[in-house]
Order: sequence, then C-alpha cells, then structure tokens
Amino acid sequence: MLTAILPVFLLVVLVALPMAWRMRVDRRREKADLLSADIRSAINRRLRGESLLTVDVTPGTFWQPGRVVLWTPAGYEALVETVWRDVVDRLPRDYDLVVRPGHAAAPAPMRRAA
Repeated sequence: MLTAILPVFLLVVLVALPMAWRMRVDRRREKADLLSADIRSAINRRLRGESLLTVDVTPGTFWQPGRVVLWTPAGYEALVETVWRDVVDRLPRDYDLVVRPGHAAAPAPMRRAA
C-alpha cells in the first residue's frame, strides 16, 4: 500500500506543485501586463500621444501588493500631474501607485584650466 502511495505523492510534490505555482505566477504577470496596457492607453489618450512618462507595473505577491510606478525625467513632472487621476481610476484595489520624481543630472565637474 505504501509503495503505491509514495510514488504518487512524490510525483505530485515534484511536478504538479511547481507547475501550479508557475501557472499562478503567470496569471498574475498577465494581469499586470493588461493593467499596464490599459494605463498606457489612458495616458496616451489624455496627453494626445506618446510622452516621456514611464509606466512600470509589478504584479503583487502573497506578501506585498502590486505596484504601478510612474516616472518622468526632470522637468516633465507636470505630465504626472496631468494623468494621475486617470491612473488611479484604473488601479485595482490590491495595487499601489508610486510616483518617482525626475532628478536633474549632476553637474559636470569643473575642469581646471591648464
């Protein structure tokens, strides 16, 4: 009896559980990709075309919620102010919105004249 149950148990542990885990991760990634496309579409409609606004969507896990990151280069922060309401309207309940401000490039070091 035990010799029949042990191989089936090992098969489930070594094959079926990792496969089920991978399917779950793939579903979460697919959901994040659809959300990313929806948010980019809304941003493009609001701004009437492509812009320098970057959207990065990370799917949630068991321990942390999903994350949508909006980022622009320095000087283009007004783009985020224009579209953030459209983004918030499309966020699922289990996702966070993060806005990364653009930073100006560090000034080049002064060169000494010879």
